[in-house]
Amino acid sequence: MNLKFGTDKKLKSRKRIERLFAEGKRLSKYPLTAVYGFDTTATGYKVGVSVPKRKIRKAHERNLLKRRIREAFRRNQYRLENRFSTEIMFVYIASEPLSYNTIEKSMLFLIDCLNSASADCISA
Repeated sequence: MNLKFGTDKKLKSRKRIERLFAEGKRLSKYPLTAVYGFDTTATGYKVGVSVPKRKIRKAHERNLLKRRIREAFRRNQYRLENRFSTEIMFVYIASEPLSYNTIEKSMLFLIDCLNSASADCISA
């Protein structure tokens, strides 16, 4: 099983990120929100991570949280089904740094919700 998180899986395009926030759908599970959309031109999935400066003021804490979110996704990316080409942006919504275990539980829930189309996972 390949658990690498290479540049082909990273969402970097400013245009795509802006379009994703404008047109994408949202799923939330504290402390993360996933903004996702489907793209017809790309294959597989692309993932971005954001920790707002307004929520976490210290840069070293923001960087730590981004590393934790990326690692939680990297270790569980095999659970994400590749039926469609998907763009996902994970946004940290808590106002204090939380543990890796809390972030990973939220990540697992969001990945399961992205895979299923059940109405109980949909939240604004």
